[in-house]
Amino acid sequence: PVPQINWRRTDGLPFPSKIKLRKSNGLIEIPNFQQEDAGLYECITENSRGKNVARGRLTYYAKPHWIQAIKDVEVAVEDTLSWDCRAGGKPKPSYRWLKNGEQLAAEGRIQIENGALTISNLNLTDSGRYQCIAENKHGVISSSAELRVVASAPDFSKSPMKKLLQVQIGSTVDFECKPKAFPKAKCSWKKGGEQLHENER
Repeated sequence: PVPQINWRRTDGLPFPSKIKLRKSNGLIEIPNFQQEDAGLYECITENSRGKNVARGRLTYYAKPHWIQAIKDVEVAVEDTLSWDCRAGGKPKPSYRWLKNGEQLAAEGRIQIENGALTISNLNLTDSGRYQCIAENKHGVISSSAELRVVASAPDFSKSPMKKLLQVQIGSTVDFECKPKAFPKAKCSWKKGGEQLHENER
């Protein structure tokens, strides 16, 4: 006789409400397929003469997609660049880095760990266009950004000190020394040509 047909997941999890059975349960339909729908499925058929089971594995995969891409940055000479690009996908994507279209290798100042790129003690020649490439067997994506390494001597033109400060005896006075400088400038103070040293005041 015509068998009865039923479906179940081998792991025993119940079917979500979105799953539909059609054509006298001979067809299972899973709309909006997600990773949690993957697994081992069983089709159980039974009539008065006996029972049989067919099993099939449903596998989830996804091409890479960006979780965090890289952005243009401006970093001072002698500082450290840290870029982190992260992609999702199934299987987990692998990463590689390019600089101006050329493969970037980890050596010395350059450290590469999956989607993380670190370049220490930057110099002007590190400036350029960098690409992070993420790939698995289902696709390849890339994210690119510009690194601009800047160097300049201390410059007070944008933040000059006041020529005259008038304050009341016994009050506190603050002088700000904020030159524009790449790398960050070391500051020292003099009064009337003599080096100032820190004390209780």
